[in-house]
Amino acid sequence: MDVLITCPSQRDRTAIATLSGYRFHLLDAPLNPRTPSPELDLLAYVDQCRDYIRTHHIDAIYYSRDVADLVAAALCEEFGFRGPSVESVFLCLHKYYTRRVEPAPIRCDAIDLSDPRPQVASYPCYIKPPWLNLGILGFKLDSAEDLGNALAIAKRDYGLWSPLYYPFFRRYVDQQKYPHATRDIMLVEEFVDGPQVTVEGWVCDGQAHIWAITDTNTYPGTRVIDNFSLPSRQSPAMQALLAEQAKAAIGKVGLDNGFFNIEFWCHEDSVTLTEINGRAATCFYNLYRHCLRSCIYEAGLALACGKTPIVPNPATGRVGGQFNFITFDEGWAEHLFDYDRARDIPELTLYWRPGEPVKQMSEFGIVLAQIDLFGDSYEEIHAEAERLRHWLLKGPGTGDGRPGKKD
Repeated sequence: MDVLITCPSQRDRTAIATLSGYRFHLLDAPLNPRTPSPELDLLAYVDQCRDYIRTHHIDAIYYSRDVADLVAAALCEEFGFRGPSVESVFLCLHKYYTRRVEPAPIRCDAIDLSDPRPQVASYPCYIKPPWLNLGILGFKLDSAEDLGNALAIAKRDYGLWSPLYYPFFRRYVDQQKYPHATRDIMLVEEFVDGPQVTVEGWVCDGQAHIWAITDTNTYPGTRVIDNFSLPSRQSPAMQALLAEQAKAAIGKVGLDNGFFNIEFWCHEDSVTLTEINGRAATCFYNLYRHCLRSCIYEAGLALACGKTPIVPNPATGRVGGQFNFITFDEGWAEHLFDYDRARDIPELTLYWRPGEPVKQMSEFGIVLAQIDLFGDSYEEIHAEAERLRHWLLKGPGTGDGRPGKKD
């Protein structure tokens, strides 16, 4: 099978190198999910993919991340490949409109960035752009002063990100049906807190299936993400409820023949939907391989090629975690992270290079690196992650106990 991969990442290249039975066609795109990508003209890239498909034999389209899913959906619609519609992927990406179709949405309003006197209904609340991931430009607000500070940062950076999305939305999204698609808005949502999880699954011919449930573990007393871990430590009853709610939510956006991942807050006997993403969480590729003995890439490729993915067996006894190395400082990357020591740890994934300036963009800090660790217990791998953090993270520190700081 000949498979075109849109906006391929380094993770894609590493994963597909282990797979047989496919001939992969990778059309590179200068896409960085953690920083703006001004070099990427998304419409020109779609046109490049279209021309490539017309001159090469292609059986299926595969995608693994935001933006790549938009391109893939447009190509699937145009050429009849198996995959989700542009509208369904847009509804997953643009969180303002996601909230409008969810089964039980939390309160969500829009603030126009050009509004000289923006107001919010109540505090605390949470503000974020409608189409960015990784918590970028997202802030919890407790006061009007917080609102002013958050909007100042949004006005500074919003225009660096929007040129990647707006031309695509103008071409492929119904502007009358979705008038906020190309407007400079921030979402203001009621503040919800609680343990978080990610429910991963896929939809095939209108039928939703669950792949895995992964825990999101935060630093004590904060919403900053320490790590993601498998297997989930939620109760069987809670996991059953999460699966049920995920299936209901993905049905509302109309996504079909594609993978999804949905984030939830968990409460004592209920859950609240955080957000829907219209693609697989391939960032958990290694967690799935070691803890479930299954490959999310094999599953996604099977679905794209008209086959049925195999549901993994969660009872392997292996515990895994994807741990963040976070800083709340700003400055040159090499002043915040020890790259000399990092050379001795090949398992590290580095997101910033020496010589790059690091600046804060949200309440969640900046993830400088990640590492996947595995063992017999969560406590074991968490202790190892803490040891590595003390070994690698730099910074002047403030003594405030935040992750990424040293006293």
